Parts: sequence; structure tokens; C-alpha cells
Amino acid sequence: MSRVTLLGLPDDLAQQLAQVLRAEAHQVSRRTYVQDLQRRPRTQVVFVSGDSPDFRSTIALLRGADLNLPVVVVTRMPGTSQWLDALEAGASDYCGAPFERVQVRWIMDSVAPAERRAAA
Repeated sequence: MSRVTLLGLPDDLAQQLAQVLRAEAHQVSRRTYVQDLQRRPRTQVVFVSGDSPDFRSTIALLRGADLNLPVVVVTRMPGTSQWLDALEAGASDYCGAPFERVQVRWIMDSVAPAERRAAA
């Protein structure tokens, strides 16, 4: 499966999401800063918090670091406007808590197709 990094997510969201991702056999790590990802080049998918006011700059930093990683924005309160904001900012996808296995599986299949996961 995929190697996933939870970047700057609050503890409660990170724990919930990590539990679901691990149940789907993904390897999960947590990092605080974009620079941490540059030191961990094996990451395949990044989840970032959309609840912080600077999530757009986090996505811009990820894109600027030329890491070529899918970025999924995570929020506590999902909504259409937040989803559109995330996509407009350059996110690959968006999801909101509470996290369900089917939802997370669908997102992972869309941002990290099986052939990409198998190549890792």
C-alpha cells in the first residue's frame, strides 16, 4: 500500500485518520513541517489540515518544493466551499471528519492509483 504522511494535523484528527489508513494497510507517519518531507522522500501521499488559516501556503510550499506528491486537505467540518477552496489551492482531493474506511479507500485510490503504489 501507500506511504502516507500526515502533515501538521491536530492530534485528534491525525489519530482518527491514521487509524483508518492503517486499517487499509497504509504506512502512516506524522510530520510538522514541509521541510520534514524533503528529508523523507519515500512519502507517496500527504494529508494536510484545512482547518488552519494557512493551509493554502502549506500547499504552495509543497508544490514549490517540487515533491510531486498528491495533497489531500482534511477538515473537521466538511463543506462545499471548503472543498472548492482546497481544490483551488492545488489540493488533489479533500475529506472531512469523521473518517470512514470506504471514504478513505476511495480517496487513496484516486490520488495514489494501484500501479503507483505497487511501484513503491
